[in-house]
Amino acid sequence: MAFRPLSIVLLSVIVAAVIYLIVFPDGYKLTEVFVPGSSSCASGNSAGFAKNQLPQAADEPVELRVLMGIVTVPSAYERRALLRLAYTLQPRPVRAVVDVRFVLCTIDKEEDRILVSLEIIAHGDILVMNCTENMNEGKTYAYFSAVPELFAEAPYDYVGKTDDDTYYRVAALADSLRGKSRRDAYHGFLTPCHWLPEKQYMSGMGYVVSRDVVEWIAATPELRDDHDDWEDVNFGGWLRKGGRYKNVYNEEPRMYDYWDRVMDADINCFRHEHRADAVAVHKLKDRLKWARTLHFFNATQGFKPSELYQVDLHNNIYKV
Repeated sequence: MAFRPLSIVLLSVIVAAVIYLIVFPDGYKLTEVFVPGSSSCASGNSAGFAKNQLPQAADEPVELRVLMGIVTVPSAYERRALLRLAYTLQPRPVRAVVDVRFVLCTIDKEEDRILVSLEIIAHGDILVMNCTENMNEGKTYAYFSAVPELFAEAPYDYVGKTDDDTYYRVAALADSLRGKSRRDAYHGFLTPCHWLPEKQYMSGMGYVVSRDVVEWIAATPELRDDHDDWEDVNFGGWLRKGGRYKNVYNEEPRMYDYWDRVMDADINCFRHEHRADAVAVHKLKDRLKWARTLHFFNATQGFKPSELYQVDLHNNIYKV
């Protein structure tokens, strides 16, 4: 009969439509099929969409955006892998976005150029600055001065720098910045602590400045050659000389150097045992210090029992 082919066609169209609506129920938003962890959604040139960025809690308005640059070197592959785990497994900040990026200078070695390229493809969280790898010869300036142009389309409210032996707790960082000035802000751990206030600067464990300070650095090229001391000392000196050392926020004792009972070192104003309200922990120089720190801050809470593995996280574990 003539109507049978037509009926079959109509039935096929209806079934296809039902399947499509089940798979894509949200108005055909095909891009949402690729979740942030998928290598299929790598952004070509925008570090603002790295796969390990820490977005705000779901469906909440963004009140502040923070960029945190981790200064490291190309060959530190294991440390970057550990840091990606440490930051990916953190609770997300509330009403805030904290983007974590690794900051490198120009990559010279063949193996590093290739392997770092693979990291960029896989994670999209690396910035390569036009500078020579160094400790105190201008990498800090290269990073801060480049940020305004790199992120002109979606500028950050605050920009920070930290070491690869520091663990920032990003939700605590966001909360500590909430309500702070967004002009001439300088946030971190003042050192030397409780001494020589006229010479204090934020410790290199990590510090954050407001967007206007970063824009001022980018617009002041003479700072590039103004480095006669450690870079973090020089940075504080730039702000003082430039009249930007105004809204200074000291996070002592919530930022500190790592300490535990088996160390041959005394507790003092910058080094002490872990605190639940910590913003950042510094001097995580080896795997054991990282492991104890991450365990203290419950990074392992998502670990589920399984017949596939036997791992004891209760016995013979250091307790604060």
